[in-house]
Amino acid sequence: MSRLTLISLCLLAGAAGSLAVPTKREATAEAETQPKITYSKETLTKDGEEVKLDCAVVGVDLDGVEDFGIDEENPTNSFPISANDKILLFGTKYTIDHPADSYQYSLVIKEVSEEDTGKYRCTVNFGGDQKINAEVPVHIQKAPYFTDDFTKTLTVTEGDAISIDCQPGGWPKPDVYWERLGQELPYYGGKFFKSNQLDIPLIERDHEGHYVCYADNDIGDPANSHIILEVQFAPEVVVEEKQVFAAPSDPVKMACTVFAKPSADIAWYKDDQAILGGANMKISKVELEEGKGFTTTLSIGEASAENFGSYSCRAVNAIGKTEQTIEVRMKSAPLIVKQSRSEVLYDLEKTNLRDALPVVIECEAEGHPTPDFRWTKNGAQLVWQADPRFSLEDGTGNLLISDPTMDDNGLYQCFAYNELGTAVGDPVYLLNTTRIEFSNNKDNTDLYPVEAELGRPYKLSCPEATGYPKPSLNWVKAIARESQIELEFVSDERIVADPDGNLWFTHITEDDATADKFKYMCLGSTEFEPADYSIASTIELSVVSPADGNVNSEEHSVNVETFSMYTSPETVTFQAEQENTLWCIYGGEPVPSVEWRRTDGEEMDKERFVTRNFGRTLVVKDTMLSDAGEYECRSSNGVGASKSTKIQVEVEMKPTFRSELASQTVREGATVTFTCDAEATGEVVYNWIFNGRVLDKDGHHRRTLAGNKLTINDVSVVDVGNYACNATSSVGYAYGQAVLNVIPMDRSAGGVGGGSCGGISELKKEISALRETVDTMHNLLQEHFSVSQHNHEKLHKIAESMGVPEMSTVLLINEVIGNGYFGSRGQRPTQRSSPRPRLRKGSAPYLEIPLYQGVV
Repeated sequence: MSRLTLISLCLLAGAAGSLAVPTKREATAEAETQPKITYSKETLTKDGEEVKLDCAVVGVDLDGVEDFGIDEENPTNSFPISANDKILLFGTKYTIDHPADSYQYSLVIKEVSEEDTGKYRCTVNFGGDQKINAEVPVHIQKAPYFTDDFTKTLTVTEGDAISIDCQPGGWPKPDVYWERLGQELPYYGGKFFKSNQLDIPLIERDHEGHYVCYADNDIGDPANSHIILEVQFAPEVVVEEKQVFAAPSDPVKMACTVFAKPSADIAWYKDDQAILGGANMKISKVELEEGKGFTTTLSIGEASAENFGSYSCRAVNAIGKTEQTIEVRMKSAPLIVKQSRSEVLYDLEKTNLRDALPVVIECEAEGHPTPDFRWTKNGAQLVWQADPRFSLEDGTGNLLISDPTMDDNGLYQCFAYNELGTAVGDPVYLLNTTRIEFSNNKDNTDLYPVEAELGRPYKLSCPEATGYPKPSLNWVKAIARESQIELEFVSDERIVADPDGNLWFTHITEDDATADKFKYMCLGSTEFEPADYSIASTIELSVVSPADGNVNSEEHSVNVETFSMYTSPETVTFQAEQENTLWCIYGGEPVPSVEWRRTDGEEMDKERFVTRNFGRTLVVKDTMLSDAGEYECRSSNGVGASKSTKIQVEVEMKPTFRSELASQTVREGATVTFTCDAEATGEVVYNWIFNGRVLDKDGHHRRTLAGNKLTINDVSVVDVGNYACNATSSVGYAYGQAVLNVIPMDRSAGGVGGGSCGGISELKKEISALRETVDTMHNLLQEHFSVSQHNHEKLHKIAESMGVPEMSTVLLINEVIGNGYFGSRGQRPTQRSSPRPRLRKGSAPYLEIPLYQGVV
């Protein structure tokens, strides 16, 4: 059996040709070996050289094979060059090299050029569908190159992702490196990055720059391609100051810097109204270096009331819109808005722990410009910077004290100040708490055994407690439950504790006996740490039979009628605006009920008047002055007559403001009144403080201090500042603050008042009329002087001719010209005559001209 075996060489589409070599062989169906093809690998040559491509069959016996032929089928993707040793693609370009007695057919390509490069395929066809292919690439060595040698510009938008592909020509295939001139490569970092693709997953504006792709294959010089990356982004608006402070009539400048690409349109707005500029408001624009952006400045020549408010610098380009807001605020003196009150307490044992927080004395103030702060201790300047344990909290005047000691205790006062004034805070005591001490002077864990008679009233006392703040006492039951002790506050209608810590039983029952069930404990705590209890005493109570043998709980006939055990004093004084309590503890068996009323018949507001401890205490919340009066508690238990106790309540109120002192902003020349509206019992003395200094009632002609009112007439900018009122009585004080701002009068408006130049137009008219009057009178005087001089000379001659003495001549002249002589300019008269004539013209002010008598 024979078959056709075809060996051919062809050039794949787009490459050089192929060589086909037909042979015949006698094939056996039992061939033990699989035929193989051997061929040249990748071939690299130089331009103009000769290339030899080898292709042979091994593993088969081709001897005696007949019927060679050419495969006439023309593959669509190749161009046959030869079959066997015959050239099919005629020309001198190709030859076949076939050594005798071999199965190798080599294609020789003469004077290789660029068009000869590509893939060559050697095909061995055994007939049917049996083929073996081998492909041999042919390349010509060539230095790296780019088909375009111009610099390209790539424009992207901030936030995009980009991938830049660099595919240079040349063989061997060049290595590709990326560089960003003068800067590190984004995302990858470093100077160079080896890859055909430069990927930036998130473009930022600072990725803009000059990028270079280098190609190098060690043949010739490296090639490069340049790309300018431009990043477009929405405007970024930067302002140096979010707040600008100015006094009325002060110049104001607001600036914002805009970075944008493409360039942005920039505009200023006030309350959403575009600002177009004007005589008092100008807008300028300056370009930054290298065209990176613009700085625009809005300038106000003289700030007025309508210039204060919110301004926006807006920038818009094709990518987006951005704006920043600047607040123009009127300068104002400081005003303290938050501070510690009365006392700040700390625990010496806890503040020295490693993680303990510092003690804080609060002081926060508003004001424009932002106030600075200073502190005093016991009236002397506190140099807190000199002690590392002291500091001021950022953004406030809060004084922080780490690891406080007893030496730090004292009276502290905060001062907030800026260029317009000073605000003074309330004095605050810094004090340490003290441990609670009890008067029993024993180990408080010891058990105190006590006995109480069954059915009889009983009082269980707690040792007196001392400490700071003043301790309060509470009674609990310590109940043993398995491996732990539970504390349960005593709550029973038969049992009530008074404010001194005594526990009162209306009558004792068997349930009151402690035995092994529980123990009574008296605990002390303070308002500084209300949940931290100290043990005053632990008590075991035993219930015994009455000594007289009568058990009232068993026989109704011996029940105990109600009786007073503990009540508040006959007269008590309540503090207004606080919670106050009246006590009325009655004993008896059965348990008595207690009711409260006002003896004057006034209704008690159920919102503020509540009872506790099963009616034994009357609590008055938010006490008012109107709560003063007589109160009665009535107790009854159905045994005998009811009992009652009357308590007279007086209420004292430290000065309390009915309304807060209000800050004011007025125009220059106005009249301002501050009212310190305080309610109090007893006489109240008012003191006014201006910028930290107490005002003297007779200290200023424009200020009037009358009772609780401070009035300032014809205010001017010198009156700007912090005003504080201290209302003091025998029981306390109230301290309030307010700020006065003054808007100066517009000097160009012609208005009147407040030390301004108002009314200038009217004044000019009066001066003009006055000048006209003076000129008219001057002419009259000159004329009168000429007439008088002529008369004088004439009379003098008459007197000489009549032989009149000199003194008579003077008298004669006076009689003639009427008691006066108008002296010439520059002449000093010797005596002023009376009266002074007044000359008027129209409504102009009159001008007095003195008449002088002289002697010739």
